[in-house]
Amino acid sequence: MEGGETLVMIGTIAVILVFGGLIFFHELGHFLVARSFGMGVKTFSLGFGPTVFSFKRRKTRYQVAAVPLGGFVSLVGETADAEIPEEFTPEESFSLRPAWQRFLVIAAGSSFNLLLAWFICWGLVWVNGRTEMTPVVGEILEGSAASSSPMQVGDRIVSLNGKTIRVWTEMPPIVQENQGKPMVVVISRPDDSTLTFSIEPRLIKQTLPNGEEIENWGMGIRQSRHVYGFFQSAREGLAEARDMVTFTWNALADLVSRKVSFDNVGGPILIAQVIYKQADHGLISVFMIAALISVNLGLLNLLPIPVLDGGHLVFLLVEMIIRRPVPPAVQEKAAIVGLFALISLMIAATLNDVIRFFN
Repeated sequence: MEGGETLVMIGTIAVILVFGGLIFFHELGHFLVARSFGMGVKTFSLGFGPTVFSFKRRKTRYQVAAVPLGGFVSLVGETADAEIPEEFTPEESFSLRPAWQRFLVIAAGSSFNLLLAWFICWGLVWVNGRTEMTPVVGEILEGSAASSSPMQVGDRIVSLNGKTIRVWTEMPPIVQENQGKPMVVVISRPDDSTLTFSIEPRLIKQTLPNGEEIENWGMGIRQSRHVYGFFQSAREGLAEARDMVTFTWNALADLVSRKVSFDNVGGPILIAQVIYKQADHGLISVFMIAALISVNLGLLNLLPIPVLDGGHLVFLLVEMIIRRPVPPAVQEKAAIVGLFALISLMIAATLNDVIRFFN
């Protein structure tokens, strides 16, 4: 098999495994919590549409369906008027359980996605270390502006053009704003000595996760990485996952406030492209993007839109407050509105993907 065909195969496998793995873990959350409360589960499905493969164990049918863009766990008695299959008892009915149990079952899907993101980040930090936010030089790129300067690995950037640097993320905007003109750099060395010199940033090509190539001004330095033990990595991985949650939440807020154009929103095609591209950079890149997508999946499902988990959670919160269920007619009308909004959003996101693909 030629190299190009191998890369295509690896990328395709990565897309299938990431999509399937994230969906499986989400539905696994619903399934395990429902079973822990003794609720009956009729079907555990990965995908929608025609069944490709299935088997039955005890009372539950497990299946893989043809359309891999989701999945579902079908519970016994999901609504009060639902028929109870012969092999199940009324005591296993979801709708007859207290609101707090139903709340936990529904919340478990997104919770498992966030938990998975933490596990992935935990493993990545343990294997690969974690990038430090302090402005300490961890690597100098060959042929870069920094390689021709007195800068060394281990140096701490104190200031750029007179602006004090406290964290790494404060540097790129200053470098971009300078537009390649000479910059005054002040560094401190591990022996507490300081050094001042001039550096002239150069244009550096970068490849974004979606495959787009851009050029930015840069000095040609990378952050330092710290290696942690297994249990320390759990703490650092949690911080990494928390940063992903914050990033995703801020992105959603910017979208709602129109600070970010809706043209930037992508659907399944863009997600598949991002995973496919990351496969070229190795397993670490695939796992990192999988963790970020898992966070996105978890948070998006918690949005208070009827037909999403978040919409059901809102109804259950109201039920727990007023001590009676929200009228079925209200839930049905809200579900219609939510379904219309969700389908419209998916169509718009897919159109963005198609336009972006051809452009």
